[in-house]
Amino acid sequence: MARILVTGATGFIGGHIARALAADGHQVRASGRNTQALAALGPGIDVVAADLAADDLGPLLAGIDAVVHSAARSSPWGTAAQFQRDNVQATASLLAASQAAGVQRFVHFSSPSIYFRFADQYNVGEAFSPPTRWITEYARSKWEGEQLVRAAAPALPSVVLRPRAVFGPGDTAIFPRILAVAAGGRFPLVHGGRAVIDITHVDNVVAATRAALCPDAPGDGRAYNISNGEPTAVAELLARTFALCGLQVALRPVPRRLAVAAAGLAETVARLRPGRPEPRLTRYGVGVIGWSQTLDITRARHELGYTPVVSLQQGLAGFARDWRR
Repeated sequence: MARILVTGATGFIGGHIARALAADGHQVRASGRNTQALAALGPGIDVVAADLAADDLGPLLAGIDAVVHSAARSSPWGTAAQFQRDNVQATASLLAASQAAGVQRFVHFSSPSIYFRFADQYNVGEAFSPPTRWITEYARSKWEGEQLVRAAAPALPSVVLRPRAVFGPGDTAIFPRILAVAAGGRFPLVHGGRAVIDITHVDNVVAATRAALCPDAPGDGRAYNISNGEPTAVAELLARTFALCGLQVALRPVPRRLAVAAAGLAETVARLRPGRPEPRLTRYGVGVIGWSQTLDITRARHELGYTPVVSLQQGLAGFARDWRR
């Protein structure tokens, strides 16, 4: 069994990965900045509070065989400096410390948000050229982090995973936000919900991580799309979710142009407010449910042996049970 460091273990994805790898019998060291959340990971996991962008990471990497880097500032809103520090500088520091410590494998979490355009995109593969202008600083920083990982490989055998819209027990971002809006009994359906999207159950992300950690997996820093492999129209996805949660919600179609304009206004107002708080509506948030984006996961299936272990229906039903409790 390996000695594995999981960064961002206080987050949704990192927490699931740390617990799953510990259950597999690996010696897991979990890092994060929230000491209370680290303590809640449970027995059998060595927890270390660390700021990856500022601390000396030598002690954190001591004796570690493999790193799963899921720590990140993940938000459609924030300053360039914040994302640069947490997603680029932190990754650079962790890569350097991993190389110095003789780490044998590095699994890095990126994001399909790099693909985002205000346009329908189907069966998107991993090949990518960055745009001249990014829609979010988050996407820019994740791409720059990927570039650092590829530059470190193959001297540091590395894999990049790009999971799409991760949900499941403990999700604090996607479905909780949707259900908060739906609590009023109505939900704005951008483009009538005709956009087709992929989402990913967190257990499938864990399965992809296990596959990426295998010594015989490619280690040249190449990227892999990860999803459930079940593209679904937004209207159908919401209707199924609301039904499973026992909610009666009226879906109100909203034109894409109107939704983007409203989001742009909300962003402008937020920038003028003290502290620039995140608005409830962003152009990126509108875009991800207003335009189709489906991922080609063929490379992950063939090269990593990745197979989704939880179907969309199983995942939605499990989330609904957890939410209703």
